[in-house]
Amino acid sequence: MMNIRDYFLINKTKKVNKIKILDLLGFESETLIESSSYAGEETEIVEELNQKTFETLLNNTEEIYVQQSSIESYISSSTEPTKVTDLTPTDTFNPLNITEQIQRVWSDLESRRKWVLPAFISISMVFMVTIASNTYLNYRSSQEAVIEEAVFVTNNSNELVELLPDLIEISTNTFYSKYDISNASANLQQIESSLLQYQNNLENRSDVSDVSTVKENLNNIFTLVNELDLVLSYRISISEVLIYGDLPIDEENADIEEITNNLSNIIAQSKVNIATLPEIKDFEQHKSLVIDAVSTAEDLHGRYLGALRNNEYEVAQSIVQAILLNKETESRTFENTLMQFKEKLLLNYENFKNLP
Repeated sequence: MMNIRDYFLINKTKKVNKIKILDLLGFESETLIESSSYAGEETEIVEELNQKTFETLLNNTEEIYVQQSSIESYISSSTEPTKVTDLTPTDTFNPLNITEQIQRVWSDLESRRKWVLPAFISISMVFMVTIASNTYLNYRSSQEAVIEEAVFVTNNSNELVELLPDLIEISTNTFYSKYDISNASANLQQIESSLLQYQNNLENRSDVSDVSTVKENLNNIFTLVNELDLVLSYRISISEVLIYGDLPIDEENADIEEITNNLSNIIAQSKVNIATLPEIKDFEQHKSLVIDAVSTAEDLHGRYLGALRNNEYEVAQSIVQAILLNKETESRTFENTLMQFKEKLLLNYENFKNLP
């Protein structure tokens, strides 16, 4: 049954809303609206009755909680705008969660900023100090290795340089054989190799104060070693020039064909060796003399063979003496040149200083 409050609300509403309300309450809206035209007279009586009834209810009732009726809910729902939050679930998209996460991360960074920067600076300093220490230690190690190697090379070079007087003697004395000359040449190669190693290490050494003086002394030693090497090569080549065996001067031992072949081989070998003689300033005069001696020997060989063919043995004997004298003259000149060269080398050796 409709209560008094519902009745008052229906009377206050508009005609359109009355129809909706009556529909909700289960009444026929058309009948009620038509009967409203002739119910005006009874309205005042009903209102007085309702007023009295309402005042009676208020007096007999203390404080009653009146729950909002379905009509008010309907009116409020029909008049108020629909909210987006009522239509969209909050769990579907909530940007506040992302914002809160960003703020939480930022607050963490801000809280850690006080120790992150000092830690980063400390790690960087430790890293730089470690690199600097390793670089310094590697430099010290390399310097020590260079110094140790330099000391060994220096001692070895000085010991080998002390052998130069003996090598000078072998190189400038015709008493020594080709075997001795070959050994002396090998020793010179060893000395030169040690000096080259010393020269390479000298560029990286910091313990040598006067480098220019050391280089000048080293160049003088190199010059002497090179000259000795050239002289040894000169001696090997000259040892095969105008080398004679027996030259027969009597009829019984005169085999003209064999003597002709031997003398031809001597001239051919001499010319080949002259072409291989190295250029040495101190031996230029002797080299010219050797060339003239070979030319003179070739002429004397022809005369000697002619005397044997003509059985002129006395003439052949005198020509043989001239051939041997020609060779002896060349040999004596060569020995004198070697002696002068020896004095020069020894004088240069006396000016050498020990390598530091």
